[in-house]
Amino acid sequence: MPEIRLDGCTPEPLMSYLKALGLFRLVAEQADPEARLSWGGDVARLASKFDRQGLEQFFLGQYCPTPILAPWNGGSGFFDDDDPESALGQVRRSTSPCLSTYREAVRTTDAVVRLMVETRRELKELQKKKKALPKGDKRYDEPIKMKKQELERRKGRLQTDLRQLWPDRLLPWFDSVMVLDQNCEPSYPPLLGTGGNDGRLEFTNNFMQRLADIIPFADCGSKENSKSLLAAALFADTLVSLGKSAIGQFNPGGIGGANGRQGRFEADSRVNAWDFVLMIEGALLFAGSVGRRMGASSRGSVVFPFSVESVAVGYASAAAGDETTEGSRPELWLPLWEDGCVLPEVRHLFSEGRAQLGRRQAKNAVEFALAVNLLGVNRGVTAFARYGFLKRNGLSFLAAPLGRVEVRLRPQARLLDDPPLAQWMEKFRRACSDKEKTPARYQTALRQIDRAMFAFANRSEHGNDAKYLLAVLVALGQAERTVAGGLAFCKEKYLRPLQALSSQWLDQARDDSREFRLAAALAGIRADKENKVGPLRVFLEPVEVTRFVNWSPGSTSAVWSMQPLAANLAAVYRRRQMEAFRAGLAGVPVFSPRPVRLADAVAFLHEETDDDKLHDLLWGLLAVDFPGELVHPEPEGVEVPFEFGVPRLLVQETGFVPKGKYWNLSSDIEPNAKPGPGVFHALASGRQNAVGECVDRAARRLKSGGLLVTGYRNRGQAGKSLGVVSAIRPERLLAAMLFPLSHRDLERIANAVLYPPESEE
Repeated sequence: MPEIRLDGCTPEPLMSYLKALGLFRLVAEQADPEARLSWGGDVARLASKFDRQGLEQFFLGQYCPTPILAPWNGGSGFFDDDDPESALGQVRRSTSPCLSTYREAVRTTDAVVRLMVETRRELKELQKKKKALPKGDKRYDEPIKMKKQELERRKGRLQTDLRQLWPDRLLPWFDSVMVLDQNCEPSYPPLLGTGGNDGRLEFTNNFMQRLADIIPFADCGSKENSKSLLAAALFADTLVSLGKSAIGQFNPGGIGGANGRQGRFEADSRVNAWDFVLMIEGALLFAGSVGRRMGASSRGSVVFPFSVESVAVGYASAAAGDETTEGSRPELWLPLWEDGCVLPEVRHLFSEGRAQLGRRQAKNAVEFALAVNLLGVNRGVTAFARYGFLKRNGLSFLAAPLGRVEVRLRPQARLLDDPPLAQWMEKFRRACSDKEKTPARYQTALRQIDRAMFAFANRSEHGNDAKYLLAVLVALGQAERTVAGGLAFCKEKYLRPLQALSSQWLDQARDDSREFRLAAALAGIRADKENKVGPLRVFLEPVEVTRFVNWSPGSTSAVWSMQPLAANLAAVYRRRQMEAFRAGLAGVPVFSPRPVRLADAVAFLHEETDDDKLHDLLWGLLAVDFPGELVHPEPEGVEVPFEFGVPRLLVQETGFVPKGKYWNLSSDIEPNAKPGPGVFHALASGRQNAVGECVDRAARRLKSGGLLVTGYRNRGQAGKSLGVVSAIRPERLLAAMLFPLSHRDLERIANAVLYPPESEE
């Protein structure tokens, strides 16, 4: 079959996308069931029995319009007192064979709305009589009240009656503009406003008016300028002028307004009649339904094709107000596919109209983007054009194109669908749903997470997942710290701490940076064996950690504040040391299944790390469920700073035994490196010689266990001051004591700062 490139049918704006669907549907239904539609080169492509000339001839001479009616709207024409010059009146008295189905649909609808029209006429007569009475005469008040009540009852039943009595060919339009739930209450999709009208723009009446512009209602031919309008609509041929008409939300560039035309301050809204007609015809492929979400509730929830809650991320003009019901409507994600599909396949795609995220349906724009990455929509779709219905023209909504998301398989996206994370995000989003009452800091934290997740889902580069997952982890850490500072908010919203994230975050989000390795080592610090001193998390936020992590408003362990990172880590070490001393422990428990590299700890001492990044990653990794196995760091040559190595041997109770000329760790002997709380007090004093004083105390403590540090001219001077002068800041040295080290690195430190074992000779 010949394939025609439809340059006038592009994915943006929304009008052009719907126009392509309408053209394809009409050709497949009325002329060629084997016709196929595809998208390529940023335009729609139609493969059918028609060439360009044949396609034009079909629409100009054989096209039969679909009956588009909305008698529930006041501007639909059914309440214009049978005005023969109205668009609906022209359809009623038309003689064109192409409009026979339309006329039949109007007659069927007239029979349904007749009683309502009569009731409205009777109400107007009563109101007219009341105006003729003297002021204060109330004889018509009660009849008018009763007639109004009758009219409201008929209005309430009208949509239900039409849904039952309309023929099947009218139902796709009905289901495209509204869905009646089990209580016969209507819900409206974002595509066609509220039941086929958008503010003062009534789509069905405008549809009939545009038909009158291109199809003579007295026969089945075409009007004089219809051919040029059609060529412009389908193939983007140049037009001299367009008709003055409203287009509504579908084409923001065609609504006119200030500076909309050269040489004039104001421009009128103009539209190609064929554009409008084919656009409305294409909207019929969107038909809502009532679906039940398993376990959510017993009530049906309205589902519209590829429609999700709006999230203000991923586009330049995003603002917090776009997520409110006053600022936006649900988004539409419109599929694009490169392989030609016949109409039943396209209908099936739109009838499903959803993206599966794990075992649940995507509810918002971020989840939809992640579902695209996981091939939740596996129907040959290559990309999605994202549209938001945003308030951008006074009080009017516009269908703004918000970019495209390519369909690519990214297995790492499963981390963002991890059930603990998904459940926490849903609760956090619900807690921030009231934009007016929710404090700005919580909304900002949620928006940062959404931005990071959407950036991961919509990235264009390949093979750099860790960079984007790391950004998500940082945003999660910032959010956790924010909510930890507002326990009243958490209690009110039933928001628990973020926890139990998959251990795969440790590998998938790792960027091989010093900051990540240091943060992972710190976040993995566990409670001691007897659980007398808790894991590191309890010292950063007011929580208690048992089987689960819960808020603990009365916690005295949490010492993290707005200070710099080094000051906070030093405060955590002092508090952890105090609790260990009170519990009768010999040292400070700093075991982690992911010990740091010695070189990374040295880099931290010399302030060669990004403290802000380390801070944010630490808060994010706190929620990760660390595996039990020990991961040994890679061996590497590094010079151990003397002022760090000497006191570090006294953080934990350790036993060193000689093995030839070197010291080895052993758990079979009485510890000879016994911690003492006073060793580190000097570092917290703030005195100028704090580092030297700490090293001296540590050296004396080690000497008492038979371990002599280097630096003395002879062994007889042991115990005197070593006179250490260091460029390392005291609080940073104290903070570094918190870093977990492997046994191998502790042995390297011992052999770097201690005299070798004495031989028996």
